[in-house]
Amino acid sequence: MAVIDQERVNRIKQVLKWNPRGMTISDLTKKMQINRNLIAKNLDMLVISGQVEMQPVGAAKVYFLSQRVPVASMLEFSSDLVIMIDRDERIIFVNEQVPTLLDVQRETLIGNRIDTINNPFLRDLCRSVPDPDPNDRTGNEHVAEMSSLVGSGHRHFRIKKVPTTFEDGSHGFTFIIEDITAQKTYHQMLEISEARYRGLVMSSGEAIIGSAPDGRITSWNPAAERLFGYGEAEIVGNPFSQLVPQKTRGDLDRLLHDIRQGDCIQRREMQMMRRDDHEIDAKITICPIRDENGIITGTSSIIQDITYEKLEMHAREYEERYHTLFEDMNVGVYRSTGDPRGRFVWGNTALLQILGYGSMEDLREINVTDVFSEPDGRMQLLDELRRNGFVKNRVLSLKRTDDTPVKVSVTALAEFNENKDLVFINGIVQDVSGSVTPGTDRAGPSAGNG
Repeated sequence: MAVIDQERVNRIKQVLKWNPRGMTISDLTKKMQINRNLIAKNLDMLVISGQVEMQPVGAAKVYFLSQRVPVASMLEFSSDLVIMIDRDERIIFVNEQVPTLLDVQRETLIGNRIDTINNPFLRDLCRSVPDPDPNDRTGNEHVAEMSSLVGSGHRHFRIKKVPTTFEDGSHGFTFIIEDITAQKTYHQMLEISEARYRGLVMSSGEAIIGSAPDGRITSWNPAAERLFGYGEAEIVGNPFSQLVPQKTRGDLDRLLHDIRQGDCIQRREMQMMRRDDHEIDAKITICPIRDENGIITGTSSIIQDITYEKLEMHAREYEERYHTLFEDMNVGVYRSTGDPRGRFVWGNTALLQILGYGSMEDLREINVTDVFSEPDGRMQLLDELRRNGFVKNRVLSLKRTDDTPVKVSVTALAEFNENKDLVFINGIVQDVSGSVTPGTDRAGPSAGNG
């Protein structure tokens, strides 16, 4: 390559500056009294470097001094680090960000080969991007990332190595270096948080389901598999509506509409459906998932099976109604265990009055056999219940807490377990002391439990 005559280049630029309307090669040759070929070669290099612009006017080429801001001036304002090296890998330019980062003077960098400077950052920079062919005219950029020791800690950088043509027509490279330490740290923390979240989700006892904005299921934890019966592989990608019966899909559509508007639905009760088409009562919390720009990218649902809770609630309601109903009756009603001695589980006020006890707590303290006057009275009743499953209007001799005798008519129903063992006795008792004929063991209509 011919040696650039910087003085001639400066003269051409000065003449063009004095002639802002532009000049042809012939005009410059006459003005400067220089060989036409030399003028043309220097103009080509000035055009390549961006210092001169050319416009065709008819058959002629007219050259103007470029009005663009010098690249080096703009690079000083860049937040990225910029290092330019020639084909011999000597540093010919750095912007102010580079000496500031490395805590050195700019003069200690300019003119030195980049691989000879004793600095960890510059050594890592040389190794980070493969060396392309300096004569490559394609302008292909080479991009890489690196981690390097800077000061007292490691920092992360993204590097572009761009083939560059300089003002004198020579070739080299420009490193454009972006400090991505904050981004890397954020992503690392995000990965740790996501890993912890995944761990919590996978170990949670409640079903946790992720879905896309269009309602497709995107994630499925083991608790969801246990609750609904679908494996993760067979359910992911399917619509969330697959988990609810047809009759409640309108409710689900309204929920998802509210979620897309940014609402978070807390502990809403809804009927859902297992793989075997068995319907369950569920309590669902469903909230939108947003990205760093606040855009909704999906939903997260936490689902709790409350089927048994609902059953227990209804059972308690019926039990309260049952107790209220039988408290108002004028016959004794109770429940006892079916073992030989027996314990009272529950009894109404009328039963307490028949037996002379002040409270149910007092009655629970004794054995059922304690209220029988005859030693084998309880066993005879149990034998009949085991044989027939019930007794009807059976007259028994009992005694009150003060040992006063009382005749009662009992109707009782046995309750057995899966092994056919008598576990509970339910029934009603009526005081028939004044209506029983001496020497008989049966009385008129009544009901009871023994």
